[in-house]
Amino acid sequence: MKDKNTFTIGEYTFHSFHEYRDGKEDLKKISIIQEKLDIQDPEVAVRIYRDIRDGRLTFKTAIGKDFSNHISDIVAEKSKGLIADREVVAEADRKTGYTRWIGVALTCAAAALFVYFGGQQILSARRAKQAEELRAQKAAAAESAADADKAAGADDASSDAITNGGTKLTQPITDPFAQTQITDPSALTILPEYETLYQRNSDLAGWLTIADTDIDYPVVKTTDNDFYLKRNFDKQADSNGTLFIDYRCDIVNPTTNTIIYGHNMNSGQMFGKLSDYYEDADFFAAHRTISFNTIYEKRTYEIVAVCLSDVKYQDSDEYRYYNFISASNQADWDAFVNNVKSQTMYPDALDLAPGDELLTLSTCDHYKDNGRLYVVAKRTS
Repeated sequence: MKDKNTFTIGEYTFHSFHEYRDGKEDLKKISIIQEKLDIQDPEVAVRIYRDIRDGRLTFKTAIGKDFSNHISDIVAEKSKGLIADREVVAEADRKTGYTRWIGVALTCAAAALFVYFGGQQILSARRAKQAEELRAQKAAAAESAADADKAAGADDASSDAITNGGTKLTQPITDPFAQTQITDPSALTILPEYETLYQRNSDLAGWLTIADTDIDYPVVKTTDNDFYLKRNFDKQADSNGTLFIDYRCDIVNPTTNTIIYGHNMNSGQMFGKLSDYYEDADFFAAHRTISFNTIYEKRTYEIVAVCLSDVKYQDSDEYRYYNFISASNQADWDAFVNNVKSQTMYPDALDLAPGDELLTLSTCDHYKDNGRLYVVAKRTS
């Protein structure tokens, strides 16, 4: 069993989160270089080599060191005809030796990734088009409803009301762990912007948006947590899946915590950009507001924690954040909050109190085997 404090990226192992984050930064730099430049071009390789040698391009981990060695190998192999850079070639030649195999390994890995992602590009474009079509359908329905309201002289504020079907969805005041009012879903009216999409798929539960990001998707809910793992909104086979709510949650009579799951896609789709929250503190500070509208009402949340965890072994007694749905007492609440305190990247942002209505976004993260990233937000309106 691996040390739970060990982080991995491929074959590289790190013994702290900060080292792991440095490794991801190095990998991101390398990916950009390989995407923008042909490192097999001798002139390009020499230029990169000089930038590394002169400190204009720096790396912090073994990933970057191996890439630097790989560039040295390329320079030594391919740049001997560049008269003006013979001193660079000579220096690079001295560095090849036993590290030459690293270049071969990196080249093979890069070639394999190129083929894989090249094959995925068409699928990603198709999925992006499908997502845009869903957004356009929602926007068209909202515009049509607004036009109808305007023609009828309706008050625009009514579309933002939390009151629906004569029943106000609210937290009890006296006991934060008791639900004193139960709403019958049949008494509620679907918001106009979701009517067409609901007709298309009655599993529609709402819509999740984080401004200035690619997270802008419909959210579904069914009777299990498996169906939409590999199916799109139209229930067709799709490895992207669809954002879905844990079947144990209730959007009409909200449980303490509503959990939304989504895949961490390499394309950045679905929850592929959630990792920006722990990789970039400035991003976290600028994107703490989440809009999660159910099909019945509009809701806004503020992010209070960004956490790394993992899926626990069956025989482990460690806390499982993904099983926190309802707090029936103070002990339940404290257990969840204490776990979040121990895992959050931003402890100063954590501000929770009994009675808060929570939203958790959960996805995979490959910082370790069966790693998970989850973002906790509390409802503000």
